[in-house]
Amino acid sequence: MDQLPAQNRPLLSNKTFYAVFLVLVIAILGVLVIWRVISPKTQTRGADYIEGLAKEKVTIAVLDKILGLYPNIPYDVDSFSINSNIFEGLTILRNGRLQPALAESWTNPDKLTWRIRLRNVKFHSGDLLKASDVKYTIEEAKKNKDWMSNTMASRVDSVNVIDERTVELKTKNPDPTLLYWMVYLFILSEDQVKKDSLGKAVGTGPYRLVSINENEAVFEANNNYWAGIPKVKKLVYKAFKDQQAQAQGLADGEADVGLLFKKTLNETLKSKGFRIIESRLGYVGFLGFDINNKKAKYVEADKNPFSDVRVRKAMLLTLDVNEIIKNSGREGEPLTQLATSELIGFNTKLRRPEPNVKEAKKLLTEAGFPNGFTVTLDALETSELASEQIKNQLAEIGIKVKLNIFSDFNGFIDKLYAGDSSFYYFGYVSDTLDSVDLLNTLVHPTDERGNGSANFSSYSNAELDSILDKASTIFDVKERAEITTQAHKKVMDQLPLIPMSTTIGFFAVRNDVAFKPAPFGYIFGFELSGRQKASSTAQ
Repeated sequence: MDQLPAQNRPLLSNKTFYAVFLVLVIAILGVLVIWRVISPKTQTRGADYIEGLAKEKVTIAVLDKILGLYPNIPYDVDSFSINSNIFEGLTILRNGRLQPALAESWTNPDKLTWRIRLRNVKFHSGDLLKASDVKYTIEEAKKNKDWMSNTMASRVDSVNVIDERTVELKTKNPDPTLLYWMVYLFILSEDQVKKDSLGKAVGTGPYRLVSINENEAVFEANNNYWAGIPKVKKLVYKAFKDQQAQAQGLADGEADVGLLFKKTLNETLKSKGFRIIESRLGYVGFLGFDINNKKAKYVEADKNPFSDVRVRKAMLLTLDVNEIIKNSGREGEPLTQLATSELIGFNTKLRRPEPNVKEAKKLLTEAGFPNGFTVTLDALETSELASEQIKNQLAEIGIKVKLNIFSDFNGFIDKLYAGDSSFYYFGYVSDTLDSVDLLNTLVHPTDERGNGSANFSSYSNAELDSILDKASTIFDVKERAEITTQAHKKVMDQLPLIPMSTTIGFFAVRNDVAFKPAPFGYIFGFELSGRQKASSTAQ
């Protein structure tokens, strides 16, 4: 992601007629270029197809169940994708890039202040967006831990209404990535919520809700949307119980777009009028441990082996991630650190060591475990095949693994948050395209800024914490990235978590639908349009 600038609108100098004329010409050309890039009316032509066309209906396949409407929804990819059609934050993701949304422009009067000029837009209810709505939403989100946006709102210390369309967000510490997080904090109309109830809240987004239940969500285009009328008139999200059912639903014409993880599901769809678009999803898979306790609850040993970094390094040296990926039924790539290469601050100098069982056994012996130990690995059902591979490989150095597989995500995550796991296999999709945020989430202690929200082991290292705290206050992206690379090296030296692999997904997209995947795996209605084969005479 490019650096997020403090936006200002300088006044035009008025020296001579010719200078003004030249500036106006350049400005008009610039606006036309920008319009061509972001306008939903823009049609583009590839080698064989024209995209950006109007389309009556598109159905998107999602897994399991549709979990409802903002704000009382979990923080997951499908829930965010679905709700982003109705609601918007101060900023939005468009084609994988951060863009202004309800925040038309912003400045930083100082490093603790974001002064935001709001866009002149209306909610679906007809209520005009006001600065007081931003204040209301953030303050309510901070009070309600079951809101999806609670963690994001906690980054803001206070909100000041300057006038109807200007609001200031104050932070206790410099927070250069704050507006990245505001993508996930959808703004509500205070008047409308108090009138109709929170359960009937509406947003400013490109689509209006028609109906929703756990099996299907239906939307219609918002013809008054500030960024232009969406190309797809009717948008449907349809839930399927698993990947096999999803692939079959696509093949049978029940859906037009879907994200698949198994390459073997793709061939049938190609013959059914789909193209398959491969995309890295930003997922970071890792192994976590109980590091702090003297005796680990689910380890059969006199002392906690995971509190010794030599044991964690022995495990890193034992695991052949390429082999695990090969036998897991999914596609992916081994990770060298707790980040994917797209993220700001990724350390290009780090390398994953080659498997070395002999050296791993030596480290285990030095740590006092010459015969290994027995431990229970907690993992989700979706990771069962990979977990079997981990079990088999660790057996080579005497670590005997018992698998505890969860079919229920909520039960699994509750166990992790309760600190009731000695060894677990988990994955996290970065919240932003800046890896300092990902590290703050996974290995920084919990604090009032929302850090440590997935630090299930309550891990803390004074030197690492200091590096992350410093990086988190730097507004210059290059400088922040350089400091973050040091944090990645420190993590790999200490291994509070062992990075495993990222996931490659396969977007199945019907040939008459235009869609370009971006990081994270989101499918937004506003980014979809019609697509048709170009005639030989098309210009």
